[in-house]
Amino acid sequence: MGKPKTGKQRGLNRQFEMMKKINSIEFDAHLFRRVFHTFAASFLIYYSLPNEQWINALKFYIPVVIVLFASFLEYFRIKGRINRDHFFGLRAYEDKRPAGYLYFGVAALFLLLFFPQQIAIPCILCACFSDPIIGELRYRMGIKEAYIIGFFVCVFFFSVIWFKADIWIVLLVSIIGGTGALIGEAKKFWLIDDDFMMQILPAILILILWQGLKVTGLDILPVEMILPV
Repeated sequence: MGKPKTGKQRGLNRQFEMMKKINSIEFDAHLFRRVFHTFAASFLIYYSLPNEQWINALKFYIPVVIVLFASFLEYFRIKGRINRDHFFGLRAYEDKRPAGYLYFGVAALFLLLFFPQQIAIPCILCACFSDPIIGELRYRMGIKEAYIIGFFVCVFFFSVIWFKADIWIVLLVSIIGGTGALIGEAKKFWLIDDDFMMQILPAILILILWQGLKVTGLDILPVEMILPV
């Protein structure tokens, strides 16, 4: 028979079990955030919805209502009227500021409603895939290598969406878009989340480029890739 466990041993065992549970929860939350990022690419089904008058109205109002609802939830959470435990996957620094999912939703809303899809699609995809890729690789390969790979992933998305434009336009837009997305992810602000900046910054840069060249009579915007069913 083994020796009976002392009070100290039982205490250490309880601490060990508690740490295992905490680590398991942290891993699940980490995985949940990664899955959420990639799942958000499904928002692009927005562009395949039929081009009917009543559906176009819903395409405007439903995303607005969803984001407003999420904004109210975040307001009540920050004010302490809704328990934080109801929001799985939050980071510690999001206790006193809006969570990343709201920033992501607001940026995607602006892109879907006010930007042409040729600009909106690659910006949303960069946030969906490049952000989690950078987040995973920075701990495995180093921050520099993670940003280099993340940049080329962003360049890939822009080049695919703009591939029907002239080659110099594809290269220019891809570099500007990839750089904007990377800066949006790398530059950290307390109040503005990178989930917002990674989408909006490259979109604004390409919008300025597009409109600036349009003044000279050159419209660089390629044809749309996703058409209504």
